[in-house]
Amino acid sequence: MNTPKIKILVVEDEAMIALDIKEKLTEMGYVVPMTIDNGTDAIRYAGEIRPDIMLMDIVIKGEMDGIEAAMQIKEKYNIPSLFLTAYNSGSIIDR
Repeated sequence: MNTPKIKILVVEDEAMIALDIKEKLTEMGYVVPMTIDNGTDAIRYAGEIRPDIMLMDIVIKGEMDGIEAAMQIKEKYNIPSLFLTAYNSGSIIDR
């Protein structure tokens, strides 16, 4: 019996970092159908792809940050997010 592979949607606005994350996750046996660089697309594709989890950068392109996108995705689709960030600002961490 084959175990279904965990599907992870990566939201990262730095193309090289997104590609590196996708490659590493794929090597570990996860399915990464695509990478996304903004919150609006993250919400849309989360609904279409229905990943098991989102790997979400906090600071992304567009008017919406990763925290807001993750909250909307959780509310609409009940998909959890794991946050990534290079920032250590207290206000970001508090959110």
